[in-house]
Amino acid sequence: MEKNGQTVCVLDEQDTVIGYTYPKRAKGLVKKRRAEFVSDNAIRLYRQCPTYENMEDIEMDNTNFITINPKAWRKNPDEGSRTVCDRFMISNPLAGAIVSAPSVVEVLSLGTWDWNAASYVTNGFQELKPDTEYHFVFWLNGGENDRSDEVCQLQILFTDDNVTASNSEFDRGLRFRLNRGYIKPLKKYNGWEYYDIPFTTTQARYTQFQFVAIKAPMALMNAEEPDVYKDLQDVIDPYEKQRPQRHNIIFEDGWPVNTWYATEKLAHRQDGEERYPDGIPASSFKADWSAAKVRPSFFDWSEFTENIVGEIMDNMDLDSLQEEITGTILSELDMDALRNEIMESIKNSLNLSN
Repeated sequence: MEKNGQTVCVLDEQDTVIGYTYPKRAKGLVKKRRAEFVSDNAIRLYRQCPTYENMEDIEMDNTNFITINPKAWRKNPDEGSRTVCDRFMISNPLAGAIVSAPSVVEVLSLGTWDWNAASYVTNGFQELKPDTEYHFVFWLNGGENDRSDEVCQLQILFTDDNVTASNSEFDRGLRFRLNRGYIKPLKKYNGWEYYDIPFTTTQARYTQFQFVAIKAPMALMNAEEPDVYKDLQDVIDPYEKQRPQRHNIIFEDGWPVNTWYATEKLAHRQDGEERYPDGIPASSFKADWSAAKVRPSFFDWSEFTENIVGEIMDNMDLDSLQEEITGTILSELDMDALRNEIMESIKNSLNLSN
């Protein structure tokens, strides 16, 4: 019997089935001397095991966890022509930190920086138990841009139709914003965030899942239940509060190097004094920016100047300006004196030539 990957049967001392658990969880209980294997697919809990008395661990095991299998996800036909998605292997960011983590892992990638493109990726539909709580767990990278106008969502729809739902149909389901801190991740590790999304099924026969990425690419990696990561210490970007977007594996450093929020520029400090992206010490800027609560480092000055000049030129009547300048110059000139000086200069030139 298998329950969402929980393939190991858990027995009490009388060999009564009291639950099911994951293979790695079963190995962990045996390693901690809380249980023993009675077959490849069954363990027996020891009487002295704390789990035996309070069922805490078994209750965790009985939680219905769902995660991501990149091979099972595909473009939603409703928006398939516009959707950008891919799957590929990367070096596992958890390798070495989690014993069970392989050295390489497959990720599902979707979305693009293109303002006119939107990616909708679905894994079809699953038959889950009705009126039951499930937890969708996964690791997420990216999904934000530096303009804060992106869309990064998980959508869940309950339906009796055995066809892939359209985007308008998904709008009627549950929508989880995975950006800008709307939902807090349980873990942050080297640019990746671990999410545990709880939901309860309805009486509908099918449950469909869809990820949406607009104006920012995102990558998704499968995950195990939270207990596996309980000892994993967060490794957080030290400039997280200063950057306008999250780490993205598209960039070698996680962020574009030619922006003010690149790591090298944010780390550019001397003698403990903060410096703006162009290297100018903050203390040397004399304007009172604190009153306006604006930092000069957030401006692209060349673009700012160009925009001002452009607006001035757009609102200027050049023909009228030219006439006004010409009239002003002529009004200030003594034409008779100027004419006499020109004639005198010509006479002198003729005399010299003779």
